[in-house]
Amino acid sequence: MVTLRTYANPVDASLAKALLEEHEIPCALADENANLYGGGPLAMPVRLLVPEDKAEEAQRVLASTGPELPDNAEMPSQIAAEPPAPMAPPATAELMQRLEALQKHNRWIVLINLAILGLAIYLVMELPHAAAPGTWSEVSKAMREYDYPKALRLAHQLSDPHPNEYYGHEYLGNIYTAMGDWAKAESEYARAYDLAPPMVLKQKLDAVRQRIGSPVNQASPATPP
Repeated sequence: MVTLRTYANPVDASLAKALLEEHEIPCALADENANLYGGGPLAMPVRLLVPEDKAEEAQRVLASTGPELPDNAEMPSQIAAEPPAPMAPPATAELMQRLEALQKHNRWIVLINLAILGLAIYLVMELPHAAAPGTWSEVSKAMREYDYPKALRLAHQLSDPHPNEYYGHEYLGNIYTAMGDWAKAESEYARAYDLAPPMVLKQKLDAVRQRIGSPVNQASPATPP
């Protein structure tokens, strides 16, 4: 097998392969999926391979029905490129239309999947905070008004019935931090980190431990389940 042409776009390579098969010329694609394993999509071109004894015939088919060779095309030295015909045969045009429709369809599928994934992440992260509508917002409002005793009371009312939900302990840690009670802030952040360790809680916990002089990487204090 010899390399007849190379393509930066896998769709163009598939189109050329289909065209040759339509003319009963054996062919294959090499490096078709190479760009799926790292690097940019143009890191490695797709090669169109044909038997050496079919190279000239294949070249004539592609030259008479397809686009001109790209600048980086690899061709056997004995094959001379022929100028393209002014119009593509109806079969080739129909195949191209189908491939374009398939590309559009695949793009919509990707966009829909991304939207569903984004919605799922949002629901996982935000639904716990919305379990009691308007209540946690009252805690935040009290903190914005520097009414920390009220914020602390409301936060305990919400978090005490659910001791294993991390966000209640995170709220308490925020309030104690604002009040300057670093020991209690550390305890609440550590409990929240044990229950659900997003990186933001690790950062808050480390910041409080630096304030009180505790080792940043020490284990979280034991807390009751």
